[in-house]
Amino acid sequence: MKRTLVALVVAVAALSTQFATATNGFETTSCKYPAGHPLPGAGAVRHVGTGTGDFATIQDAVNAAVEGDTILIAPGEYKEEVLVKRPGLRIRGESRTGVVLNGESTRNVGIEVEADRVVVENLTVHNYKGHGVHWLFVTGYWGRYITAYDMGDYGIFAFGSRCGEFSDSYGSGNADSAIYIGQCYPCDARIHDVDAEENGLGYSGTNAGGNLVIHDSIWRNNALGVVPSSLDSEARPPSRGLTIENNIIDSNNLANAPGAGLTALFWGVGVALAGTSDGSVTGNTITNNAMAGIVINPLPDTNVYLPYANTIWGNTVSHDADLWPDSYDLAQGAGSGPDNCWSDNTTGVAGQDLVVAPPLLQTVWGCDVIAGTQQTPPGGDPRVEASLIEGFAGLNGRTISPWQTWPAPTCADHAIACADQPDDNGAGGYADDGAVDGWLPDLASRLA
Repeated sequence: MKRTLVALVVAVAALSTQFATATNGFETTSCKYPAGHPLPGAGAVRHVGTGTGDFATIQDAVNAAVEGDTILIAPGEYKEEVLVKRPGLRIRGESRTGVVLNGESTRNVGIEVEADRVVVENLTVHNYKGHGVHWLFVTGYWGRYITAYDMGDYGIFAFGSRCGEFSDSYGSGNADSAIYIGQCYPCDARIHDVDAEENGLGYSGTNAGGNLVIHDSIWRNNALGVVPSSLDSEARPPSRGLTIENNIIDSNNLANAPGAGLTALFWGVGVALAGTSDGSVTGNTITNNAMAGIVINPLPDTNVYLPYANTIWGNTVSHDADLWPDSYDLAQGAGSGPDNCWSDNTTGVAGQDLVVAPPLLQTVWGCDVIAGTQQTPPGGDPRVEASLIEGFAGLNGRTISPWQTWPAPTCADHAIACADQPDDNGAGGYADDGAVDGWLPDLASRLA
């Protein structure tokens, strides 16, 4: 039966024409900060805090603010949902661990931003049914020094949005992913210096790409590590044109992590390019993932989007063969499209060879001298699809824990979840320290 199912998946993928099709991207206007608009934080400061601030709730302060203002939040627990429709605001906690938005497992979203150029920083958000902090259809966003844990969906989330950045943040116990950027092309965004663990996925991004860079971050002890994907559940498939670079991606084997949706069926993979094309995975250290370190494969949906023209180059990938005897370091599924290439990936250990599927992956599917000019055949190893089928059939040992009761992070074990944001002017403290600078005007050069 399993062989029949594998053959069916491979046949569907082979017959699909979707690998050669891509819907048009969103508008591609510049990410430069628009002239005549104040930078976030350049205006008045609206203090929030019961008994000490101008406003008792964050929402009241947001409603009173004008473009360029700072919403400065005093330590305390805020049991509210905040909707931001005023552009150019800076929403900042005075203490990352002391300013806590609590959804009590009944509210939907901690902070929903539906306006351009809004910064959210230096606070904690947890126990919302949907997302912690969410930017929706905006141009210009920045989330930094945010701790987001125990959500029913995503921790820190940008959807249909461009020109943004997530940095210096932490997520755990989120049923889908800690960090998500979806439905954008070109996204013109980057993710860096984040730590994601004990989530359904560390990073997830459906139909996202185009100058999207995920770098210098830690993705560990999730069910799945870094998973860009192409699905019909969001507009403008497929996912294409992203870079995953210089990350630590370790031990994503948490089979009992919280979970939601299709990806909750799977575990044990460091990086999965699930129907993703024109991607680059380079310079990462990927260790001890139970099923595979890096895998390219189609992800069955209404349509099957074949992954093609991905470059997997210069990564250090290894696993403990005694602990995970069935794991592959590198794997490409039989349903993959053409022009994927694999070169200069090693275990980093002298005398230790990579475990790859198919066996000649770095030969038949090797890259040319100049990465990105490869011409390689479609196809790969059907054992990758067999693993997918085990997940769909519930035979791979994946169980799902409730996000509502997942343990909160502690400072003793998770320093990044507790580190306060440094004062922008180097003076210490978290009073009004002037406008955000060096952000969108330089985004294009910083992503280059």
